[in-house]
Amino acid sequence: MKKSILGSLRFLMLSLIVFGGLYTVAVTGIGQLFFSDQANGSQITVNNQTVGSKLIGQPFEQPKYFSGRSEKVTQLSPASPEQKKLVESRRAAELAKNPTEKNVPNDLVTASGSGVDPDISLSAAEFQVARIAEVRGLSQGSIRKIIAEHRQKDWFSERYYVNVLQLNLALDKLEA
Repeated sequence: MKKSILGSLRFLMLSLIVFGGLYTVAVTGIGQLFFSDQANGSQITVNNQTVGSKLIGQPFEQPKYFSGRSEKVTQLSPASPEQKKLVESRRAAELAKNPTEKNVPNDLVTASGSGVDPDISLSAAEFQVARIAEVRGLSQGSIRKIIAEHRQKDWFSERYYVNVLQLNLALDKLEA
């Protein structure tokens, strides 16, 4: 019995060293070496102050900014009446914020799976152009140019998207 306990303790110590120490150091080192921006949170700094992350969506409530997807994730079925009511209320809110528009893009009325999606589709960005141009006193063309400069292509499809934080920082920079 004593041999069995000592063998188990030796295996425990070896496991702690290998999986708790060496593996952690190796994965952290590889992450820092090859993916240092992502491993450190892809933080965006302006004037030596961290303003957010490229990887995590943040709410923007002021009308002068692009808004992203909802952070309020539900476990409702897409076919459920509750989900339909939720989407309709979000649609009404978006149309109230953007009265010149008619068709609200789906990504502005549905939440992402995680609730922290930092990106919106080009159609969702375009949907908000008139409101932002009016509030900021800028031309719609200058805002569309910012969207075009920040668009990114999806790796797996022909769809394009934009990062909401980067768009809003570009708007602030343009206005300054």
